[in-house]
Amino acid sequence: MTTPALAQNVRGKGRHYQHPKTGELLPSVTNVIGVLNKPALPRWAAKMVAEQAVAMRDSLPNLEPDEAVDLLKGAPWRKSGRAADRGTTIHAYLEAKMSGLDPREISGEAARYRKAADAFLEEWQPEPLHLEMTVFGPDYAGTGDMWASVGGKVAVLDYKTSKAIYPEAALQL
Repeated sequence: MTTPALAQNVRGKGRHYQHPKTGELLPSVTNVIGVLNKPALPRWAAKMVAEQAVAMRDSLPNLEPDEAVDLLKGAPWRKSGRAADRGTTIHAYLEAKMSGLDPREISGEAARYRKAADAFLEEWQPEPLHLEMTVFGPDYAGTGDMWASVGGKVAVLDYKTSKAIYPEAALQL
């Protein structure tokens, strides 16, 4: 994702947006929903560690105990880092495409997401009205990926590359 013009990182507090008229700093909606309980995350993290342990079951005994622990506990963050990179790649692709630019070619894991995005664009043919537009509420702000005319109606689109649409996505929108 690009860094929106009004966004800034506040040390220890994450992304905030500065209101262009009042100068007030408001937290990003992503920061706000970050405090929500996500019961699937601990189970997912445990699964990532377990899968790493099984994959390395023959080589783990060769490591010092603290090295093995560090390696295993980092498994979820390595996986989430790859997912974040994939999301950033697809986001940049769609932003370029919807801006009328020639997006760079995508290969590897992200290619199947590009195919899905292209199929969505072909089927729904959104006509962009605004790309990467920041909006402000009374207590928080956020930048939407695209506002578009879809079938004669205005829609807010948020690009996702996760396995599912999680409930907090509705709060973002």
